[in-house]
Amino acid sequence: MLIGVIGDDFTGSSDIANNLKKAGMSVTMYTGIPKDLNKKETSQAAVIALKIRTAPIKKAVKESLNALKWLKEAKCKKYIFKYCSTFDSTQKGNIGPVIDALMENLKTDFTIACPSFPDAGRSLYYGHMFVNGIPLNESGMENHPLTPMTDHNLVRWLNYQTKNKVGLVDITTIKNGSSEIKKKINLLKKKGIRYSLVDTLDNTDFERICEGTNNLKLITGGSGIALGLPKIFKKQGLLLEENITLPKIKSYSLIMSGSCSIATLEQVSIYKNKNPSLFIFPEKIINKPDYLKEVTEWTIKNKKKNPMLYTSSKPEEVKKNQKKFGQEFIAEKIEKFFQTLVSKLYRENFKKIVAAGGETSGAVVKGLGIKELQIGEEISAGVPTMWDPNRSIKIALKSGNFGQKDFFSRALKLL
Repeated sequence: MLIGVIGDDFTGSSDIANNLKKAGMSVTMYTGIPKDLNKKETSQAAVIALKIRTAPIKKAVKESLNALKWLKEAKCKKYIFKYCSTFDSTQKGNIGPVIDALMENLKTDFTIACPSFPDAGRSLYYGHMFVNGIPLNESGMENHPLTPMTDHNLVRWLNYQTKNKVGLVDITTIKNGSSEIKKKINLLKKKGIRYSLVDTLDNTDFERICEGTNNLKLITGGSGIALGLPKIFKKQGLLLEENITLPKIKSYSLIMSGSCSIATLEQVSIYKNKNPSLFIFPEKIINKPDYLKEVTEWTIKNKKKNPMLYTSSKPEEVKKNQKKFGQEFIAEKIEKFFQTLVSKLYRENFKKIVAAGGETSGAVVKGLGIKELQIGEEISAGVPTMWDPNRSIKIALKSGNFGQKDFFSRALKLL
């Protein structure tokens, strides 16, 4: 196998799987660590999707190392730790601690952090992250209910999280090409720096970055890096062309949204104007015993109209509920509700599911019992259509800030 990816959530994992496929690789995505190696050798890249972005640090590290062990047994040539392009994390982790553990296990003395994804409006300029030209900490990410990003200087942010020194390969070096990138990395290493953020403004930068870091066993970042890395293997004649199309499935479609990002809130608003939509009240999930039955019946009643179920709310409403019930408690209750709900609806022939938000996507995947996914056509930057090769299920998992304004309608057409 050429590339092994450890993803810190399901939407982000499908994002990088999409980019690897778009760049010419055959890709299989696994929801958790597979139990065997029998099928791995047929794909050029494997993505192991974990659910560790907001997990306790010890759990995140342990699961990442278990995933790495599996990928090492699959004899991967290159390893990637994939996290969100907006570097979703707190000052205490989890990105830094996981990278520390992976580096130690692989016995490597240097790696890069390349979170940018220009196709989705994420760029890094002299270590500062911008979202569609707006500083990260002014883009709405400062209001994220679980991982509020209050600083757009990612060199400083990563320094909070790791025991190692963090440097920067700036945009001037990047534009000067791969040889200059290698020189800069050697200079940073001499200064005792083991991590380096990498500036990226457009997709042409990724090929230079990948060529300049081709000797690194481990690289980390967002999904954008996957646009450049396969080209290195293609030059070596290692990529085989593959053309896979989604199977046709006769079933009902469903949208489930839990993301509270600005982009998703707009997408929800546009979709519900013309389609049956039901807001899921967190308070009713907690206090109303028959609420699951009520929501299930409403969804079945609207089964021919592509219904949407959503908890997506404005930041002030989210904070109000978190204060009332507790952040972790309410998040767990909503996730469990969606997990049980999608399992029931699957039995009612809802087998085309669009999920928005990392926690919601995780609940959908778990509720459906999906273990493996093949990657299909791209819906929007970072969001592919996917299907379970073992059962009749097609899904799309969208990160909160991704997608066009009419994303939900687009996704349903492609599923």
